[in-house]
Amino acid sequence: MTVTDSRIEDRLAIAALNDDFGYHLDHGNVDEFLALFTDDVLYSNVARTLSGKAEMEEFFRNRAAGNRVSRHVFSGLRIEFADQNLARAGSVGVTFAGSGSLPIRPAEPFVVADLNDVYRRLPDGKWQFCERHITPIFMSESIPPLPFSAASGNKP
Repeated sequence: MTVTDSRIEDRLAIAALNDDFGYHLDHGNVDEFLALFTDDVLYSNVARTLSGKAEMEEFFRNRAAGNRVSRHVFSGLRIEFADQNLARAGSVGVTFAGSGSLPIRPAEPFVVADLNDVYRRLPDGKWQFCERHITPIFMSESIPPLPFSAASGNKP
């Protein structure tokens, strides 16, 4: 990105979208979290694939109702614009996760993952995720993953 980048406002909006993903997920703000995605979103994380906002809502409401504590940290966001209203990006995410009273010990990452995203600009100018694909690169053996939703047909 250069100072003369004509898409700087779009880049900042997409970076904020990524920041909002982690913040709202980590704080159990399900309505705000779901508002980051298009209705036809495709979301995959290991063997879990969620298609559309209804599947996303079921899974993430169940997640928020549990006792999982997490913090997501993202870095290295590299955005490429396909056209005025479509962008693709890759970044790296580190997730700390666990259960129990704070502070949770040990403070080891649950996963370090590559994130591959597709974003769509809506007619009102707002960017949303239309795809997010999470590919683990490093995973903890001592921190259990979240259970899969039986309703979505995903299996561990």
